[in-house]
Amino acid sequence: MSIAHLPQAAPRSHSPAQDRAARDRVIALVTQLDGDRLDIAEEMLAEIVAHRRVDTRGLTGTELEALTRAGVDEAALLGTSAPVATLQGRLWERQAEDDSCTVSEAAAILGVTAARVRQRCAAGTLLAQRRSDGWHLPSFQFPDGREPRGWSTVAQTIPSGTPLLLAERVLTSPAPRLLVDGEQLAPFEWLAQGGDPGAAAAAVDDALNRLP
Repeated sequence: MSIAHLPQAAPRSHSPAQDRAARDRVIALVTQLDGDRLDIAEEMLAEIVAHRRVDTRGLTGTELEALTRAGVDEAALLGTSAPVATLQGRLWERQAEDDSCTVSEAAAILGVTAARVRQRCAAGTLLAQRRSDGWHLPSFQFPDGREPRGWSTVAQTIPSGTPLLLAERVLTSPAPRLLVDGEQLAPFEWLAQGGDPGAAAAAVDDALNRLP
């Protein structure tokens, strides 16, 4: 259940002392965050401020009628707008980014040189993100600590900039194209069973480009 689906609490009045105590608690929590999380915290707080409860008590009856004719009713104005749902997605995406390995670590997994890993990152035969300190490779592309057979073919199907959360979900979700004895397999499962990498690549392409 997301924040947006939680039941709305009735408005509560707060004394100045309660407000100060709440602010102190928020500040104390923020000071415990590391640098990588401060930007996310800033976004969340900004969204909360931007979606504060709208007060219609200052509107005249005529103004409310005009809003109603425009398709905005008073109940909607009085309801608290839910914080943007993608904030949770951003947190998940950041977690996926954190669960990554460096070029040197990937080289050890693959048994190749660091230079070869960089070449493959640039060519798109390995999933990787270019950051200020170099390439970072999401660890989920090395299930069981190794590269799946035919992975280079599938990796090239995933466009640069695809959210890591989406890529991982597609690679680990059953695909209609990949059938074994009537059972749909995920692309990673298909590769692990020796399936055609081209078929897995086509399934991934279908999933990434399928219209909602």
